[in-house]
Amino acid sequence: MRCQFLLILSIIYFAAEVYTSELIAVVLIFRHGDRTPVDPYPNDPYGNKSYWPVGFGQLTNKGKEQHFKFGKWLRKRYNNFLPEIYSEEDIYVMSTDVDRTLMSAEANLAGLYPPVGEEIWDKNMKWVPIPIHTRPVQLDPILAAKKPCPKYDKMYEELYETDYFKHITHENHDLYKYLTKNTGYTVSNLQKIQYLYSNLLIETLYNYTLPSWTSKVFPDKLFALASLGFAVETFTTEMARLKTGPLFDLIINYFTNRTNNIDGTPKVLILSAHDTTIANVLNSMGVFEYHCPPYTSTIFFELKRSSTKNTFLNLYYKNSSTPRQIKLKDCDVDCNFSDFVEILRPITISLNQWEIECKFNLFMWPLSFQWSIILSCSLIIIILITSAVVAGIRSKKQCTTNYSQLPNEEYT
Repeated sequence: MRCQFLLILSIIYFAAEVYTSELIAVVLIFRHGDRTPVDPYPNDPYGNKSYWPVGFGQLTNKGKEQHFKFGKWLRKRYNNFLPEIYSEEDIYVMSTDVDRTLMSAEANLAGLYPPVGEEIWDKNMKWVPIPIHTRPVQLDPILAAKKPCPKYDKMYEELYETDYFKHITHENHDLYKYLTKNTGYTVSNLQKIQYLYSNLLIETLYNYTLPSWTSKVFPDKLFALASLGFAVETFTTEMARLKTGPLFDLIINYFTNRTNNIDGTPKVLILSAHDTTIANVLNSMGVFEYHCPPYTSTIFFELKRSSTKNTFLNLYYKNSSTPRQIKLKDCDVDCNFSDFVEILRPITISLNQWEIECKFNLFMWPLSFQWSIILSCSLIIIILITSAVVAGIRSKKQCTTNYSQLPNEEYT
């Protein structure tokens, strides 16, 4: 009875400690809003720009509205934490260098920071300009994760050579053949399935009638494979380390600085990116349930400090109207920040180390073990034959060099 009483007291104490916790930092990673198809397939009946309100891959008015409303939703959620008046000391916004993500961030911030008081600089324009930081996609190893990394590229290629993915390719051979015939381009991997599924989904959202051949594969068959495709980029720990490691390093360093009250560290860090970013981050943490992340889907990292000065993280994923709390393996729902750092240590990597590890692939042996043996044996045979030939030539030269002329002998 005494033990039960102590257990109840412990639970009450812990609940009270969490309840009285203080929010000290927030990281948001969200996908952009509604867009047009990025790259229509060759036989796409709606592959002409005239069918779309804006160019290919661009944010639509619906997408702008989605993020504007989402920004207003964020204002309600964090109104007691994030001041209504914009300050660079409170928030820092990063985006991939892509039109739709930059524009989504702008629309979101317009909803998050409606101008008030002295912030109103134009009575006819209810908008506050807020800086959004970015870098060219091919130079970005953190958010876009597109900076060239030969070691990662090699691992990605080798992944499709594993028995698991060979089996998937074999099982879907007829499907790939069917899609190749009807789309006009070669469909041979999950990435192409992703693109195709996305295009068809967007066309249905815009009430276009899909070609009759799609009824056999869309949405169910393509959805299953497209969902799996979102896990491919971070399918192994090593791949996750090189794909999302620098991003987790950024997040951990940011939270560490907030915990230590480092000057210049804002309260909120917003990252505007893509569906692949959402999937890669979730999958790297081991909490990705195979699906295609929808528009404005968002991962929330909320760092809190309890009354005993303990810091812990609450994680949420919002892919509908209400965020759903997620739990890392081997960590509580209220995950101690130190535990969070330790759990993600295998996939967290600094930019300097990332550069070193990516380049290391340039010196790695490109052949499999079997072909390495064949090549080694061939080289040994060539060396032996070459040595024998060289030895023969030297022997002949030696015989010629050591020849002595007899007293009465003349050269002929």
